[in-house]
Amino acid sequence: MKAGAAARGVALCAGAGLVAWITGSVAWGLVALTTALLAYHAAHYRAFARWTRRPLAHPRLGDGIWQRPAGRLHRAILAGRERSRGLLGAQRRLRSTTDAIPDGWVIVRADGEIETYNQAAQAVLGLSRDDQGRNLAALARNPRLAALLKGDIESELAEITAPMDETRRVELRRIPMDEGRAIVMARDVTELNRLLTMRQDFIANVSHELRTPLTVIVGYLEELADEDIDFATLKAMLPKLTPQARRMHALVDDLLTLTRLESAPLPNEATIEVVNVAQMLDTIATEARRLTDKRHKVAVEAETTLALRGVGSELYSAFNNLVTNAVRYSPDGGPIDVRWFESPAGPCFEVRDGGLGIAPEHMSRLTERFYRIDLAGSRVRGGTGLGLAIVKHVLRRHQSVLHVESELGKGSRFYCVFPPEQARPAPTIG
Repeated sequence: MKAGAAARGVALCAGAGLVAWITGSVAWGLVALTTALLAYHAAHYRAFARWTRRPLAHPRLGDGIWQRPAGRLHRAILAGRERSRGLLGAQRRLRSTTDAIPDGWVIVRADGEIETYNQAAQAVLGLSRDDQGRNLAALARNPRLAALLKGDIESELAEITAPMDETRRVELRRIPMDEGRAIVMARDVTELNRLLTMRQDFIANVSHELRTPLTVIVGYLEELADEDIDFATLKAMLPKLTPQARRMHALVDDLLTLTRLESAPLPNEATIEVVNVAQMLDTIATEARRLTDKRHKVAVEAETTLALRGVGSELYSAFNNLVTNAVRYSPDGGPIDVRWFESPAGPCFEVRDGGLGIAPEHMSRLTERFYRIDLAGSRVRGGTGLGLAIVKHVLRRHQSVLHVESELGKGSRFYCVFPPEQARPAPTIG
């Protein structure tokens, strides 16, 4: 490049000397030299100007004096572009990471204006893209949130009703930052509150269910402590103590069963067997007739060739609970039809009764623990209130779901359908 520049310099000087010799004036030679230099630089400047319109392309300005600064500028632009790409990529990754967080967060300035927020905050707090720069307390219109933003709540923690849905609850936590800014974390705690309520109700229900039989047993035990009690009185007490003890025993058994079903791993090849459902239903029907002193007509219609892969003890518990439930809520003499058949969707177990039926408001809560419908027309009392909860968990472990159809005064239909691949030919009894 230096040799080319020197050659151009020699050529320009020679041209200027030639002009001076021809005109006989050194001044005209200098004018010619200056004009040539200006034309040379003007041509290269125009080339440089054209390149600046697309500076990402490599500059090709020959070996002129504009090539070197253009090259340096081009390299600086490319390096800056790479840095910008890196920063934008990091920003996108950070944004996608924060949007993946299930809890919402909002960064607010000292005056409560929204600086930025993640995607979850839009759903939890009802924010939109236009809310950036607006006051968070004014948007939510909740005094607890306003007090939290001002730092008036010592624990920096508050629970409010969700701005967009009054049926949901949101927990807010304020985390102070620099320059008066703060992060407000927002978490939907509706489900958590429901679970806590369920746990409290469960403890209260267990205590209530145990208190009644225990009170009866303790009362009779206090009478037994009387030294003057006679044998006839003692003999008369025993029939009254036995049902209470059996009720407590049944409750503990059901609680243990439900706990095991909830915590145990799903059935595997080591625990699964081919269950002869038709044979199982004959046993269940016999026990149901004994429970009702044969006042009910329990009819069983089962395909003897259709068996099911599953855990036999769990399926027995689920089917027995459904049949027993039909007995409890059917009037004396009411028909109870039990069916086991191959439906188009897969093996199906069904229990129909002509009982009292279930009101629509109870349908969604039937499988809750201790939820029972006490109707005056139901003959059999007692039960632990855990039967349908056990059924729900057994069916879930066998890839099925409990379905209920009912109409007041006309009876109910409880049924479940198992996956077709779980069906097997019934084993032959030799």
